[in-house]
Amino acid sequence: MANTPQHPDEHVLLAAADWWTRLRDPHGAEASLEQWLDWTAQDERHLTAFEYVSAFGERLGTLDATARRQLLDEFAPPAAPRRRWLPLAAAAAVVALAIGTGFMLWGRLAGEAGAPTIYASTTGQNRDIVLADGSKVALGGASRLSVRFSRGERRVSLEAGEAYFQVVHDAQRPFEVVAGDITVRDIGTAFDVRRTGARVAVAVIQGQVRVAEPGNASTPGHTLDAGADQRVAWDPVARTLSLGMVTPEQAIGWRSDRLEFVDESLAVVIANVNRYSSRPVRLDGTDLAGLSFTGTVRTDEIDSWLRALPQVFPLQVNMGEHAVTLSVNAAARAVPSRR
Repeated sequence: MANTPQHPDEHVLLAAADWWTRLRDPHGAEASLEQWLDWTAQDERHLTAFEYVSAFGERLGTLDATARRQLLDEFAPPAAPRRRWLPLAAAAAVVALAIGTGFMLWGRLAGEAGAPTIYASTTGQNRDIVLADGSKVALGGASRLSVRFSRGERRVSLEAGEAYFQVVHDAQRPFEVVAGDITVRDIGTAFDVRRTGARVAVAVIQGQVRVAEPGNASTPGHTLDAGADQRVAWDPVARTLSLGMVTPEQAIGWRSDRLEFVDESLAVVIANVNRYSSRPVRLDGTDLAGLSFTGTVRTDEIDSWLRALPQVFPLQVNMGEHAVTLSVNAAARAVPSRR
């Protein structure tokens, strides 16, 4: 590939730096996420450049002046041809300004957590990641992860999609995953976290986790401890955590091209199918959203699964060129089910 992380294309690199700043704006990050995913899906170089800029921002915030100069030389070596050096320096300046300070002030941040590192996947893409502490993360399709490590903690935010964590235990630095309203604290474990909008499901494969619901200074949130083969679900409407059972095959079947669902609403099922579908699937109206589904969806056979849905639910499927629409089939609803 012509544009490697060592030699990013000028326009791609500057665009990546711009996205890096926009996604850190608390007032606009959520609105920008879908546009950013579209941008990363357009060209594999886009995601490579974005991770390149993100790694630069993460490292820069924790360095003293000498190390900071060395890092800048690494990203934009003075000996490099001027034409190649300029976009690197420009991207570095954008990153510095985004964090809210110039290079001369970075010394004040030495020893503090730097800017978070962002990892993401495109629709239909699963990615394997190794974090700075050696912990492993498998990222599901159309997912986004923000990682910030400091001396006292390891904090990860699952901003969209699904991720499977195999955590290296460190008693001095707890490992926490924030997903929507809840926080998952690792207790030497392997676990899966799936975020569907505000709904969150945590499945433990090995070890133990502590899941905390939101609280405040005067009233701490309720917590649930879950061990191997247990699943914690957060219902944002009822504001409750519930504990159930799950098998490893159900929890991380997506790593083998299988999405497994047990008594979950069709709205949740479709939202997760869309992370792997080449055409977005839409529910027409709200009547279908609450229907309960248990079963398997193969990510390489989504169209076949969609065509079979009318055998299970009173709906009809319109397979359009650019999208698939599921709508209520009134005639089918009037006929008693033969299942």
